[in-house]
Amino acid sequence: MDVICKKCGHLHQFKIEVTDFSGFVCANCHSYFKGSTLETLTYVKEFSAPLVMQWATLGELVRFKKNSYWIITKIQRYSKNGEYGNEFVGLNANKEDIYFSDGVDYASALHTVEREKVMLLPKGNTCKFNNRHYDLEYTEEQTVVYAEGFVFEDLQSTSTTNTYIQTVNEDRFISQEFIDNDVQYYQGIYLDDEVYYKIFDSYNNYTAQKEVVGGKLRNIGVFAILLLAALFWFLNWGQISKDEYKFDEKFSGKKTNSEFVGASFELKGDKPKKLVLNGISESKSHPIQLLVKLVNEKTNEIIEAGTAVHENNDVNYASGLTVDFCRIQPGIYHLVFATSAANGTADMAVNFELTEDYKLTYGGTGYTFFILCLVGVVVLLGIFRYQILSIKNKNFVARAEGLGYFDILKFDRLGIALVAFFAFFVAVNLFVNSSRDCRTTMRTSTLEDHTYTGSRSHYRRSFYGSGGSYSGYGSGHK
Repeated sequence: MDVICKKCGHLHQFKIEVTDFSGFVCANCHSYFKGSTLETLTYVKEFSAPLVMQWATLGELVRFKKNSYWIITKIQRYSKNGEYGNEFVGLNANKEDIYFSDGVDYASALHTVEREKVMLLPKGNTCKFNNRHYDLEYTEEQTVVYAEGFVFEDLQSTSTTNTYIQTVNEDRFISQEFIDNDVQYYQGIYLDDEVYYKIFDSYNNYTAQKEVVGGKLRNIGVFAILLLAALFWFLNWGQISKDEYKFDEKFSGKKTNSEFVGASFELKGDKPKKLVLNGISESKSHPIQLLVKLVNEKTNEIIEAGTAVHENNDVNYASGLTVDFCRIQPGIYHLVFATSAANGTADMAVNFELTEDYKLTYGGTGYTFFILCLVGVVVLLGIFRYQILSIKNKNFVARAEGLGYFDILKFDRLGIALVAFFAFFVAVNLFVNSSRDCRTTMRTSTLEDHTYTGSRSHYRRSFYGSGGSYSGYGSGHK
């Protein structure tokens, strides 16, 4: 069946004969004609282009529950609550019709039922069909804002729809529609979004469009990660690079209360950095208190790390030593190791020996916060990707070829979320790098199978005695 538009001359070809229509709308120029035959069609008005995407194509063949239908009608309605809904009419060779309907939060398939089979119950807001009860849930007043193909109502009239939901199965419903001073009834079933949209050929185009939008989102993600890395490097460039100095020094004195001066070393750079000492402190006299000082040889500034007790370790006499010096300016320095008797013990005149085997690391920065932020930006973009590519945002994805990166960033304020995320990242880094609230700290630990710096290896090993019982005795030193 061919229909030629009387206004623009566009040819519409249908593979099925359509009768009992009351009008026709051209798919090309959107002109609306009234008439019950092709010869009597009279021009009425011209519709604007549809405001939201319509999945069906006029004249396409669709399959639903093993039956095939040709789409002969497309209608888009606008309700008083500000929502759009689409309706598509399918007709098969046996003159059996089917209706597909979708909106903001639903997708469904319907077919007509005889008015006599639907019983409106006296108590109101309830109806009965095939021994099932349905409760009234929604009432909508709608106007037609777009159409294509054959129409079976006056498109200039307002229609009212009452939706009754089955009490046993909420996926089934009865639709009562008041159109052109007449009442029509439809039995419907709600469908999963993916199941519904796969009915139409345009779904294949939609999946291709999703790939396009997904690719642009992936590019935004790559750019965000690179920008985060660049910001981290820029904000921490003075700390990222680090220098290492290794020392193995042995000191001797005539009494416990002594100060020993280490070798000089130069800290290079143009910004203050953290200085970390990791090493082994070894003394045959125990217990003693150990105080580590950092001395600037130019200004004579002394930075003390506090006092720690050199624990009694009668096998290898060694303790692990870690000192964190806070924000040390570049310059030439040396360390001073000051020892004294612990627990208030009087100074003893002995042949005192102290060995310090240590490594100094100047600079370097922690990457934990940076890694957490990398994970955070990936998760953030993953959430937005899921939202953007979900079927409920099909109208946005349908514009794939015309979508720019700024359009995607404006979606649901993705751009604002990213700006806020990067602002937080920059603020934390600036705060940490500029904070004056840091302290030099020192701590000691008992060594267990641990190799530090220098040419010697120190260890203290615990072992299990006979029968698997734990024994605290038994250590080694090499």
